Amino acid sequence: MATPTINQVQAYEPVLTNFLIGYMQADDRFLASRLFPPVAIEKDSGQYWIFTKKYFFMRSLKPRAPGGDFQYISQGVETDTFVTIQNALGFNIPDEIRDNSQIPLSLEQTFLRQVAQTSMIEKEVQFSTDFFANGVWGTTDNNATTDWDDFTASDPVNDILTARRTVSNNTGVDPNTMSMGFIVDQALRNHPDIIDRVKYTQAATQPNIESALAACFGVANYWVGKATYSNTNEAAAFSATAIIDDDCLVCQVNPGAGLFDVTAGKTFFWQAGGGMGSIYRDPPRRNHGDDFQHKEQWDQKVTAADTGYLFLDVV
Repeated sequence: MATPTINQVQAYEPVLTNFLIGYMQADDRFLASRLFPPVAIEKDSGQYWIFTKKYFFMRSLKPRAPGGDFQYISQGVETDTFVTIQNALGFNIPDEIRDNSQIPLSLEQTFLRQVAQTSMIEKEVQFSTDFFANGVWGTTDNNATTDWDDFTASDPVNDILTARRTVSNNTGVDPNTMSMGFIVDQALRNHPDIIDRVKYTQAATQPNIESALAACFGVANYWVGKATYSNTNEAAAFSATAIIDDDCLVCQVNPGAGLFDVTAGKTFFWQAGGGMGSIYRDPPRRNHGDDFQHKEQWDQKVTAADTGYLFLDVV
């Protein structure tokens, strides 16, 4: 990560102190931490218990005659594990660069904003790679005929209702969240069937339309991933790529899931390793500058695959 030069932080004309262009993506463009809510852990790895599902769905009550034996029920338990991985980076601000800077924000602030954005991009890219993929969830629809931008043949409402019914039937939980890439949202908003169902939405503001879409599909959360990144190195020209693209995940999200709760996934983070992201100032001040170090340590983990239904390449 390069530090600006003195020439870059000094201006030849009067400097505006109330105007500064900076490309920061809003938090709500990212899905990873919303779909897999963070949970703190005491060690960098561990395991958790899972009660075997089938025992809770069986007809176990049996007729009993007076004085007769009772039918005893069984339970089964399984375990799964998580392993957090640490990611880190650093930046340096030489005294000469800071003292000559005319940028209307401190250089520490500009770097910290960049680090925060980099952290969110890393979580989103890993999430998209690992979980918007075949074979991860209870059901995956990778049927080439399921194309929601085919406005004549496709039926997205019925597809989502089928997904919700499948998850509900297999788990006893009604999935509450529908998440997708921006291009999928575009296809749904332009689909004649959807337009017909939401056309009477009062005051067609963005929140009202999203609420109407959520109601149309029978979910509480209608989330669109809009985050992009440049999949290049510093020497290459900028080239934007959507992180979550033409896929749609229907799943159960329960941020408060604890004992005897179900949620599709969690982000286990270990605070001693940096947690979801921590900044440290390195005191030695090598080379007459300030060193800052960022580290984070987490594991995005599917905890209930059967509560997810994934549509791949749906546009």
